[in-house]
Amino acid sequence: MSRLVIAGVEIENPFCLAPLAGYTDYAMRKISSDYGAGLLYTEMESCEALFYRSKATIQDLLDTKLDKKNCQNSKLALQIFGGKEDVILHTIPMIEELASYDFLDFNCGCPVPKVIRQQAGSYWLKRQDELIHLVKEMVKISNKPVILKMRIGYSDYKDIVPLCVKLQDAGVQAIALHGRTRNEFFSGEVHYGIIREVKDHLSIPVIANGEISQENYLSVKEKTHADGFMIGQHAMGYPKIFEDLNRIEEGKEPRETTLFSQLEDLRKHIDLLYQIKDERKASSNLRSIAVHYIKAFKDSKKYRALLVKATSKEEYERIISDMQNHL
Repeated sequence: MSRLVIAGVEIENPFCLAPLAGYTDYAMRKISSDYGAGLLYTEMESCEALFYRSKATIQDLLDTKLDKKNCQNSKLALQIFGGKEDVILHTIPMIEELASYDFLDFNCGCPVPKVIRQQAGSYWLKRQDELIHLVKEMVKISNKPVILKMRIGYSDYKDIVPLCVKLQDAGVQAIALHGRTRNEFFSGEVHYGIIREVKDHLSIPVIANGEISQENYLSVKEKTHADGFMIGQHAMGYPKIFEDLNRIEEGKEPRETTLFSQLEDLRKHIDLLYQIKDERKASSNLRSIAVHYIKAFKDSKKYRALLVKATSKEEYERIISDMQNHL
């Protein structure tokens, strides 16, 4: 089994849970860790929100202490975003006081309009000189290795290689690279060849990101020569993907996935989520999460409709028990 090493920190395997807004809270990180994810990422945390002492953001940071306690076979990258250098730098000591993590990750890849309007996320690819300066200052201040998640460009990828070289020279210890530009959003071809070009020019680890699944993992590995592989959409409702990928890496066939096993994983996810959130917030989050666990199975439409309307843990439990009793 190949291992991923970032700034001297050894990670059990090269498979990483991507940061997904609204999804990769402690509950999803824990179940992904149990299935063998080597590196976990938090959701994007807003430096601006932390600067103004957002209770939700502070709680997210405090929840990382649960990772340290209960996800001991995985490492954690705490991802932050923002568009104002002074705010970002001001919040790093606050983050270090509140959170427990292994890497500080700065987001230069989020393409959504509300983040772009803050001149954050992918917009940093249009602010390259400012980005290099910011990264140098982050590296000076942070007591943890600074890593980046980014895209191959804003509207094109002609200057991504020299930019990544400059980021490496500025002190970045690893780069996770989504193989699309900002303007390509989440559709169209993933340019794995561009990730390979970046990898060929860097000495720090490169983590490939974009549409990676069990079916194409070996192909992506061959095309990119990446050090790590980041799984996002394909992990939603299917944390077992990390076990599958580890088995594939070892030359083994993945274990069979059944609707019963998926429902058991959903039950675990529900238990974990209600441990860290109150009933209203947990139920609200689950309406978008729960359906992913059963979406691949036929005749699930009726139950999907019930899951998106459930308002309590007991209601979710009844729906899952009903489904299992009808298998």
